[in-house]
Amino acid sequence: MEVVSDPWESRVRIVRKHFEAKGYRVHSGLQFGCELVLYADDPSRVHSDFCVHVVQEDGYLDWRQMQSLVRSMPDLHKTLILAQVRPKENDVTQFVVEELAMATEHAPFRHKKRDVVVVGSQQKKLKTSEESSALADDE
Repeated sequence: MEVVSDPWESRVRIVRKHFEAKGYRVHSGLQFGCELVLYADDPSRVHSDFCVHVVQEDGYLDWRQMQSLVRSMPDLHKTLILAQVRPKENDVTQFVVEELAMATEHAPFRHKKRDVVVVGSQQKKLKTSEESSALADDE
């Protein structure tokens, strides 16, 4: 096992191994503004569904960075996962990765179907999955 002297790189490596153990293909998330992206299959066959942001060691989240990440996820059609690395309670040489997924209506976790959304006095009909598929086929 190679030794990494930078604590930040160590945490990113721990998170990478955590998601690889779950069966994801893990790549750099630099182009999306996060540390990692996760693919369920070969990246040449599928798009990534998740962007992973590794939280600082002290757990601090910069609200400006969070706002930028959260606002960009719908355009990227990805779910943001915040990953925090902490040592196991009884063994400081072992680590636990805690995950928090932040989904939007355009991200893979959207499963709720609503016919009408009411905002103030305005109503907007949402497209059904069939209408969305038909529009995609026409393009």
